Amino acid sequence: MKAIILTLFALLYASCAFARGGPGDAPAIAASNSGVLVKMTSGMSSTASKPGDPATGEIIDPVWLRGARLDGKVERADHSILKFSFQTLVVDGKSHPVQTQLTSIVNSKGDEGQDDLGQRIRIEGGGIIAYGTATTLDEGAEVHLSLWKK
Repeated sequence: MKAIILTLFALLYASCAFARGGPGDAPAIAASNSGVLVKMTSGMSSTASKPGDPATGEIIDPVWLRGARLDGKVERADHSILKFSFQTLVVDGKSHPVQTQLTSIVNSKGDEGQDDLGQRIRIEGGGIIAYGTATTLDEGAEVHLSLWKK
């Protein structure tokens, strides 16, 4: 019984160490797609934003990356299409290159699958396409992303 408990403790400890990384180490980021939930700290719209404008967010899940910042940019903003991605993960003041792709959104009012104009949207090619003439994603919206090492 002691051996089983020690083995379980060792596995738990090892998984926690892998999840956060050691002091001064880079956080453990999957080499392939890893899901994260991000609260947007900047807003953007297809009518006011331009390619290259900053996009920022704060990770709220997974827990070992909670509070980490993602920095990126708007890639496309025209008519009913809005595409953005993040290129940098900032953890404990250290920057790490990443790649991301949008998989779903919940607008700042808590409505899943809608932009902040209240329109239904679909995710295609990593961007938002609204069923209207424009689209907006406000600060406070939550986005699900696939994130991986660059």
